[in-house]
Amino acid sequence: MIEVIGEPGSSEYLAALLIRNALAKAWRGIDTSPPEEEHVKIASSVKLSGQKVSDVDVVVAGLFRTKRYIVPKSNAKDAEGNSIIGTKVRVRSFIVAVEVKDHPSGAMRIEAGAVKVKYPEGWKSATDQNDAQRHALVGHFRDTTGSNPWVHRCVALLGIPELPRHRGIQQPPAGAVPSAFDALQFLMAAASVYGIRKTSGEHAISSGSEELMEKVLADGLFQEMQPTSLDRKRMDRIASRPQVARELASLLGSQRVHLRGHGGTGKTILLLQAAYEAFVERGTRSLVLTYNTALAADIQRTIALMGIPSDGDAGGITVRTVMSFMYSWLGHLGLGKDGEIDLRNYEGDCREANDYFASGAVGQQEVDAIKKAHPSEFGFNAILVDEAQDWPQPEADLLARLYGGNAIALADGFSQLVRGRATDWRSSVVGEPKDGERSLRDGLRMKASLAKFANALADEVGLQWKVAPSVEAPGGRIIVRIGRYSKMEALQRDVLASAIKAGNMPVDLLHCVPTSEVRASGDQRSSALAGAFRRNGWTVWDAVDEATRRTFPRSSDALRIVQYESCRGLEGWITILDGLDESWELARKGMAGGVSNGQLPVEAAEAAAWLWIMIPLTRPIDTLVMTLRDRRSRLGQVIERLARRLPDIVDLEY
Repeated sequence: MIEVIGEPGSSEYLAALLIRNALAKAWRGIDTSPPEEEHVKIASSVKLSGQKVSDVDVVVAGLFRTKRYIVPKSNAKDAEGNSIIGTKVRVRSFIVAVEVKDHPSGAMRIEAGAVKVKYPEGWKSATDQNDAQRHALVGHFRDTTGSNPWVHRCVALLGIPELPRHRGIQQPPAGAVPSAFDALQFLMAAASVYGIRKTSGEHAISSGSEELMEKVLADGLFQEMQPTSLDRKRMDRIASRPQVARELASLLGSQRVHLRGHGGTGKTILLLQAAYEAFVERGTRSLVLTYNTALAADIQRTIALMGIPSDGDAGGITVRTVMSFMYSWLGHLGLGKDGEIDLRNYEGDCREANDYFASGAVGQQEVDAIKKAHPSEFGFNAILVDEAQDWPQPEADLLARLYGGNAIALADGFSQLVRGRATDWRSSVVGEPKDGERSLRDGLRMKASLAKFANALADEVGLQWKVAPSVEAPGGRIIVRIGRYSKMEALQRDVLASAIKAGNMPVDLLHCVPTSEVRASGDQRSSALAGAFRRNGWTVWDAVDEATRRTFPRSSDALRIVQYESCRGLEGWITILDGLDESWELARKGMAGGVSNGQLPVEAAEAAAWLWIMIPLTRPIDTLVMTLRDRRSRLGQVIERLARRLPDIVDLEY
């Protein structure tokens, strides 16, 4: 069986069809054979999350349990450099990352075995780009399968009918095919990059064991993504092009944009609206940086559904986690980090890099050279910083040195500090215009009653915190129960049924769990709630696990679960806050301890914990479900008083 996944009409989809046709022509019946015998999946315009490269033009994966062979005809060598012309090569399995180029021969050249193509700004290496895609796919499958399948690479040059030759040998010798290719040319071009090895006494192409390849073929990137009603609302908001977004888009990359507001006031969405407008109107390439891995995956899902390129030559929007991005820079600046993130030394590493600049050891010339050599990874016109108030100062200073203060746009949740002291961003734009500053006060995410409840809680505990309830979205409710949500099967089913009845899908729900609900087994982590859901036969995106958190849920049937630490910036039509009092208490204890060890006095720690709890409380859109471990806890007592004050909003049962 051969399956093709993707939207027709693009060059990427055309390449996917050419690959399908080549394979079907080579082996009669392969396109209709049972998947248990031979199975090929071809996905076009693939989006990845949590990797240095987000876009892969075409991904091809195949597993043959029947015996399939190819016979190389020319210039074919094995991994030891021996000629294998005329030798039967067994095709067991394969994964190929394909980069598609439409350039004609005049806009293409081949140097040192690499394909370069011409763009208005100069020549770029399609081979290097393809190799980066290959590494990104390896990282993706490592996250989703727990193993390291072998991934091949190939550049499809659709603008030329055949590859050029030098002294009778096609150029490049491996890693590329022209528009008119057959299965032999495609598989040999991909497999010959690193050479074909012997397996069980015969030369064979293999990307992994049958068990591993089954996992690869079942991977979500080969699944058609269907937007939910909530996805469509978010997509419509980003693409709506409101006047304020147009104003900010005209400033992106050339003048500081700074948005300030409490949780739920639409800071991140407005930045994305501006980035999308700048992409459409000017071909701006923007990078969204967040330290919240789950939020990065969530934004990447929306970008994927909208079909916005991440690594496009005509602009787009890329999403990276902050520390992954900065460590990539540290490595290229000569600090030898090799992409390894050591949280204990992170601020010190950023500070050391700033010292490089201050001493003159590194300057703008070196930065520009790195950007030119690695345009997909570092070549951005605008940098969009999420939760800008919470960056370590050396990290912020280094980003400003690399891209300039005016290229940086900020979403500032000024009362939502988690990582430390508020960050000073103004020093990088001293004396510059302030046309891009906006203060956001309206609650855009939550329905009016939810905003009213959040305001009431803030008032009850003495916080200077308030959002204006939406006049366009009345309603909203709060459900409070005592116990563990993982054991409340009847409530789980009621909540899910309520969401579906309202036209939403399981992925539109958001579940937040405390540390006590997380279990570790080796390198993997899972939540008790995910176990309960799976026992019901429900699909789960259990992002308490780091590897899962780096990917985004591709199925609309997947129920999302995160720890409280990962909830900032996310939203759910219905949001379930399990053990909220336990999480509040952990936050209070974590912030308490006195001045001697750099933490807060008891009273200040309690105030900081209340401020922190406003983050999960502002995640829901329609309904907030809250479970408490102890009705007599500090937060439990506050919730009980609010239930008496707001009986029409809060449904509390003991």
